[in-house]
Amino acid sequence: MSKPVAVVTGCNGLTGQAIAKNLSARGYLVVGLDIGESAKGDFAWQRCDITDYTQLKAAVEAIDAQYGTIRVLVNNAGVWHGKTFFDITPSDYDLTYGVNTRAPFFLAQEVAKRIIAAGGGGVIVNLASIVATTGSGVPDYGGSKAAIVNLTKSLAKPLGPHGIRVAAVSPGTINTAMGEKVPKEIRDKLIASSGLRRAAEPEEIAAAVGFLVSDDARYVTGATLDVNGGL
Repeated sequence: MSKPVAVVTGCNGLTGQAIAKNLSARGYLVVGLDIGESAKGDFAWQRCDITDYTQLKAAVEAIDAQYGTIRVLVNNAGVWHGKTFFDITPSDYDLTYGVNTRAPFFLAQEVAKRIIAAGGGGVIVNLASIVATTGSGVPDYGGSKAAIVNLTKSLAKPLGPHGIRVAAVSPGTINTAMGEKVPKEIRDKLIASSGLRRAAEPEEIAAAVGFLVSDDARYVTGATLDVNGGL
């Protein structure tokens, strides 16, 4: 029996690699999508600029043709430029929403179409952020993640009758390259104000994604799971 297929975007980042490893251990055939020149994980991979709809659609079609119907989609890829309100340019804004919001929307659309055509049954997990509800000093990033939380809720009802669950994970600070871009004084303050007094490891975010994908979460849809150490 062939393994069910899971796609993880942003697979070259530490969180993406951790998610791919978690899902692989759960029996999925993982295919990563990343804009990088080469793969960094021990799993199938395709280079794809997910802000380009033509590339995005072609990647989903290629995965479907080579491996079979995608049953799990993890919209993990994200960008954070760190600029404050008055310094954000139109190109900054477009890239933030292109990666963080537009790509997850159309990836979900392409994957859901194929799941439904194959008889239904699948899971879409979106990576949100605590700033979706608290606001952010980088306002286009905060807005893009708030949109992801809303998208998660908005897709749950129309996709539910097809056996497709949609959920989100909302992290706080993570020990990744993106997390290290946050100015030290802000990062230290965030960690000090959390219940556990530390940042998350990528594997802890991956474990939450793995739970949402699993049958243990079979009655969870439209929900956002906070994984922020009590921030």
